[in-house]
Amino acid sequence: MASEMETAIYAALLGMTDSELVEAALLPPRPCAPDHLPRAPRLRTLISATLLRDMLPAQTIIVRNVSERGMCLACKGAFGNGGYQALPLGDEIVCIRLPENVEHLAQVRWVEGHAFGVELFCTLDVEALGAANRRRNVHFLHMLEPDGAATAMGDGAVRDQ
Repeated sequence: MASEMETAIYAALLGMTDSELVEAALLPPRPCAPDHLPRAPRLRTLISATLLRDMLPAQTIIVRNVSERGMCLACKGAFGNGGYQALPLGDEIVCIRLPENVEHLAQVRWVEGHAFGVELFCTLDVEALGAANRRRNVHFLHMLEPDGAATAMGDGAVRDQ
């Protein structure tokens, strides 16, 4: 609960009276539009992947985060290996090839700067992707903890011994 001083400061900043501020704080959250689903939980990753597009060369990208139905990706969008690498366009259909050579067909939903988001046509197994990512990066853990206090288990989880 905010003190009277904090309430007065917020009211002054927002241009509201104390009673208007209290009333606004007690309002229920605004419901989502009927066609808008709440955002799915994201798994933060930094995985190198390949962007495959019609009539363009394969392009290296970074998977920044994933959910069951989407990915946030980043690419240079500038001159790279073999020439200019253009960012995909909104609504473009692309293929994302992950490190295990698993390909996911997706539609670009947004593009902003060097980042873009895609909606996958099939559900992504986020837990399996996270486990594979941990297995690939276990050597970093050993670099951080050279005494071997943690080991990678077969399922990809890292546990203390």
